[in-house]
Amino acid sequence: MTHGRKIAERKGFALLIVIFGLGVIILLMTSFMATARLRLRSAVDNSASIKTRLIAEGAVNLAIFGLIAEQRPSNTQQAEPPVYDGSPRLCSLAGAAVAISIEDESGKLDLNAASPQLLETALRGFGAPDPSALSRAIIAFREAQTSEFARLAAPPPSSDRPFAPKHAPFQTALELDQVEGMEPQLLRALLPVVTIHSHSVGVDARAAPPALFAALARYSATDVLALSAKPFPNSLDRRDPRFPQEYRQNGVFGGGTYSIHAEAALLNGAIGVVEMVVTLRPNERLPFTVLETRRAPARNQSLLGAGVAAAPC
Repeated sequence: MTHGRKIAERKGFALLIVIFGLGVIILLMTSFMATARLRLRSAVDNSASIKTRLIAEGAVNLAIFGLIAEQRPSNTQQAEPPVYDGSPRLCSLAGAAVAISIEDESGKLDLNAASPQLLETALRGFGAPDPSALSRAIIAFREAQTSEFARLAAPPPSSDRPFAPKHAPFQTALELDQVEGMEPQLLRALLPVVTIHSHSVGVDARAAPPALFAALARYSATDVLALSAKPFPNSLDRRDPRFPQEYRQNGVFGGGTYSIHAEAALLNGAIGVVEMVVTLRPNERLPFTVLETRRAPARNQSLLGAGVAAAPC
């Protein structure tokens, strides 16, 4: 009887080992399948992301070629040359919905060329707490010290800016973050409306971003920030007499610098965004030059749903 019980116990122990081994195998197989599924999904998502970005790059290139075509002598005589204020245009390309926005940089506020009065008016329009002081800080940041004495006599930076003004021209609009008194919320509102590429003391009111136009035309800060959050569509009158005449400066047709923002979306929800700043030189051997390639968030997602049925780009 004792011998038989031992045999039964051994058989039971062996059965437990078999069950445990099967459980381990099943667990390993489940883990392998989950990992494989995750990698497959990641590969698909990565492939879709690459595809949408390439499509967006293609849309930017098509926009550049379209701008160059408009610079041809046969097109420069038109009475009303096109104005690019950033309003999005929908089209389809390679099975994706595409939204393209083109902005003439002459419509933006040039951080290196704008006068203190223009800077102060714009900052006041965007609700800066002390637009006069912030305007002076921007001027101090971009202008070189005239002497070693002036450099030594300059006041030390405040506690929230552990560095002194650069005393050199802005090399990118992102350097606004280094200006004394610049707050993050104001910075986010200003970045889409400022530039370093127009080299203009004024602003082309026809192509100005809606929020900048409203700020200079002395709209309320509430209206300006609303246009900053949702610039299109809008009901702005570009001939509004409240826009100061001394700030108006028409862009020159036959060249120029443009910011091109393209978004491409597939049916599976993948979105690719490409933004470039290009300058056109239609009469030179190289008809355009890419000045900047930026990382930018999607801003036309609500429009892309209708883009698949739109006309080809």
